Amino acid sequence: MNSTTALLAVSAAAATLVATAAPAAAAPAVEFATVYTLAVGPCAGQVQMSVNGNAYPNHAAFTVSSTLLGAGPCTLPVTLNWRNVASGQTGAFQVIAHGPGYWGNSGHSALFAPGIGQFTATVTIGAPHFPEPGTVEFTVPQYQG
Repeated sequence: MNSTTALLAVSAAAATLVATAAPAAAAPAVEFATVYTLAVGPCAGQVQMSVNGNAYPNHAAFTVSSTLLGAGPCTLPVTLNWRNVASGQTGAFQVIAHGPGYWGNSGHSALFAPGIGQFTATVTIGAPHFPEPGTVEFTVPQYQG
């Protein structure tokens, strides 16, 4: 079997596994586009963000991870702006990344309570950056415990 035939066989097997796999539970987190940014202070770096509407009963989680490189202390405000699709209610949840180095939030520091329902969300970054992170949708379900 030559390498092309072997590659085709492996690709076909992988496609079969994907096509026949049991459906996974709804993806808990949706990700924004990775952003390259300056910071407040002498740093620049990259930021990754996601929102999970089923993180904790009746709460969502906004997680941010950043790698900021620079010559001294720096910060980067990152704000999740959310809107309830049904009610029109809006709100914001902010975290502040610190550098230089790696920074991330998780657990309790990522939780916020926008209410129950379907939401759209955007992100505001407090320094020049590219590209824009985009808009995502997430759902906070009613707690069934």
